[in-house]
Amino acid sequence: MIKVLHAIDGRAWGGAERVVAMLTSGLQKRGNSVSVWTSKKGGCAPIFREKLGEGVEIKELPLLNDADIVSIAHFWYALKKYDIVHLHLSHTAVLCAVALAISPNHYSRKVICHFHGLIANPKHYRAYTQGVCVSKTVEIYVREKMPWMRTWCVYNGIDIDKAVRSLPLLPSSGTAMRIGYLARMSEGKGHEDLIKAFAMLGKNRDVELILGGDGKLMSYLQNLVKEMNLVGRVRFLGFIDPKDAFSFWKSVDIACFPSYTEGFGLSMLEAMASHLPIVAYANPVYLEVFDGAAVLVPIGDIEKLSCSLKKLLDNKDLRSRYGKLAYERAEKFSKDVMVDQVLSIYNEILRGI
Repeated sequence: MIKVLHAIDGRAWGGAERVVAMLTSGLQKRGNSVSVWTSKKGGCAPIFREKLGEGVEIKELPLLNDADIVSIAHFWYALKKYDIVHLHLSHTAVLCAVALAISPNHYSRKVICHFHGLIANPKHYRAYTQGVCVSKTVEIYVREKMPWMRTWCVYNGIDIDKAVRSLPLLPSSGTAMRIGYLARMSEGKGHEDLIKAFAMLGKNRDVELILGGDGKLMSYLQNLVKEMNLVGRVRFLGFIDPKDAFSFWKSVDIACFPSYTEGFGLSMLEAMASHLPIVAYANPVYLEVFDGAAVLVPIGDIEKLSCSLKKLLDNKDLRSRYGKLAYERAEKFSKDVMVDQVLSIYNEILRGI
């Protein structure tokens, strides 16, 4: 049995938190003892408790900055208590580094950092030498920015069986086809491009655009829809509970991912597992993950984005073929594979301590 701590400082429930929950559940089912520490400000502790049950210790900490004495003291204690301390996001890395500075040197070998995207600041990770990366694209970034870091690539996983069991979130649209996108509404996610590409399809086409998610750009995007006379054809569903993600995708006919850059994304795997044909921008992560199982267009090319959507809308056989390819590709990204790979890394680290 391995004693593992997962510490994450997310300020809201999102992809990284979902990965932590899946890892924790999977590790526990394999006979390991797992605890989760999360930020008081994030409000994620109740969600972790709901998903993981009473067998997992869930603790809320301030997780603020390097002057947060309470959190530093907890990490100092954790370095003694746990076999593996698994850090997610930067605040946990900063705080644990302070605890490492006042601990025996060999404790650093039991700490591993998890890189969920392309925004990690190298100065926050100078105390660490081991990292898990959610894609080869992220791994390349980490190796370039932090050449002292030993890395492993472990793709995020999903519950493939849940995709099969899920029912549509929305009632049938009748004859209208639906294009869907589920993502946080923030810079770089490409919502504006998708709305403009959708407008190019023409007003006479019987098709809806369904947007799931919220964020600081929602008001701007809603105003854009009004300016482009698309009200009634573009629907904003707002925040979608992660447990309803597969149901969202079961409500649409085509998935579109116009994100300019990604570290990785569970949403694209969920769309793939839902047998959906996919159109996406050809950013490095999408090239890596889709691997021929989606229609990819040059980043920022709104006209080609629209043309690719039109081709799928007009060709049922093409939709079916890409939906089959997507599902077959999704099967390679199961949560069990993710958990087994992480557990293998833990054992490798422990053998070297």
